[in-house]
Amino acid sequence: MQVLKVKVAKTMSTFEKVFPPMCFDVMTHLVVHLVEELDLCGPLHTRWMYPMERYMKALKGYVRNVVQSKGNMVTGYAIEKVLGFCTEYIQGFQSMKRKMWDDKEELPCMMKYLKVMGALID
Repeated sequence: MQVLKVKVAKTMSTFEKVFPPMCFDVMTHLVVHLVEELDLCGPLHTRWMYPMERYMKALKGYVRNVVQSKGNMVTGYAIEKVLGFCTEYIQGFQSMKRKMWDDKEELPCMMKYLKVMGALID
């Protein structure tokens, strides 16, 4: 790693001699620190941030009011979890075969009502 660190430093200084300073930004400077990071932390797959960045993108999708962005993220996350729980909970139940009202049951009740109303009218 020490040899690689020296080679990266020499290569970056050579680039700085050849190219104008406008060509360099923070990203080109980060190459120098990548070797140190490999030496300290190990391979990349153990500290990969891509899943967290994708999740932050999902949380940012909940923001409707920029002034209260954190509150919107929390509310959106809570609503998503509650709806997810409810849909999983409801899937465990069998749907009812009977409607709220049944036409066959309603007719006798209506006849009684009409008889009472007819008696009141007469």
